[in-house]
Amino acid sequence: MAEGALDEHALVRALIPELKSSAFGDATVRQVLDITTALKFSEDYADPKAEVWAHAQAGSPLPPPAGYTGPRSYHESLQQINKSGAHGQAFGYKTPNSDALGWLLARATGKPLGELLAERIWRRIGAEREAFYTVDTIGTPFAGGGFNATLRDLARLGQLVLQDGEWNGEQVLPPAAIERIRRGGDRGQFAQAGYALLPGWSYRGMWWHSGDAHGAFSARGVHGQTLWIDPVADVVIARFASHPVAANAANDPTSLPAWRAVADHLMTRDRTPLLGGEWVIEDIAGAGVIDRTHAFLRFMPDGRLVGSATCNNLRGRHESVARTLRLTLTATSRKQCAPALMHQEGRLLKLLPRVTHYRIDDTGALRLRTAAGEVATARR
Repeated sequence: MAEGALDEHALVRALIPELKSSAFGDATVRQVLDITTALKFSEDYADPKAEVWAHAQAGSPLPPPAGYTGPRSYHESLQQINKSGAHGQAFGYKTPNSDALGWLLARATGKPLGELLAERIWRRIGAEREAFYTVDTIGTPFAGGGFNATLRDLARLGQLVLQDGEWNGEQVLPPAAIERIRRGGDRGQFAQAGYALLPGWSYRGMWWHSGDAHGAFSARGVHGQTLWIDPVADVVIARFASHPVAANAANDPTSLPAWRAVADHLMTRDRTPLLGGEWVIEDIAGAGVIDRTHAFLRFMPDGRLVGSATCNNLRGRHESVARTLRLTLTATSRKQCAPALMHQEGRLLKLLPRVTHYRIDDTGALRLRTAAGEVATARR
């Protein structure tokens, strides 16, 4: 969607006519992506009669049981799911949304999901091993849970997201797509799903957003598989799991505190806390910033400083010892924007070369301080 190949407001039936009469027909692409579709579908793995088992049987590559007359592929299964309620009102995790999204991606690009992932991501992030999807009888990848990769390569995928889609100087994923995930979704819609152990959480673009002070978000598997991304701590945690209970509520009471404890531990021992992802400017000398502007700084390992002053890109150098910091600006682009934007940019460019010290507070905010006491605040 960030590249314009998919319209988030488009109806699924316009892109996949085969789903016209299903529950997905009048849902939008965005509703599928955020799983706010109204499906008559139970994800209760403890119930042998739940629809999730019928969906799994449809995708099984093994011979069907005697007398089986149900769907024989994921696509056939999606076509038989009925609607219950109104789309866009509430979040409720249901696996078929991921399979519908896989179909949407394949239809929009003209490429199978596995080939698309290999071309767009896997070959470009230095993966150590090949990855693969399990498939149904007609070769359709199981987008809802059939992805297989090594643990280190899964962590590489998380690192790609942490770095706003950039890998070794190449922009692999659009930064705008990552930024939308980082914002999280509608907490009110999420609360209606009844996840008692996840207060304040939301869901956006197939990612679970914690809503905590670090803005941590994760990809989660039903048996505890996790890819946890903490932008403030600059940490990615990948875990394989096979918890016997098919529900994250069975391991969240221990897992969620563990992820945060690991991140906090690493932060206290990080000798290069400035390095990593973008530090987005939230305030300039107490005057705030204009809504929806995106001024940011990024401190590179080789001493380079890159970013945006609001309207124009900036380049420079950074040097730090303990908590002292020196910023030298060497170049900016020269685009002209609205006067208010240019004024904000001027204030930031004037302050940065005067910075002498920095501090990262308990909320993860970066505070850049000048000798005169002026402070610019940024956050990952």
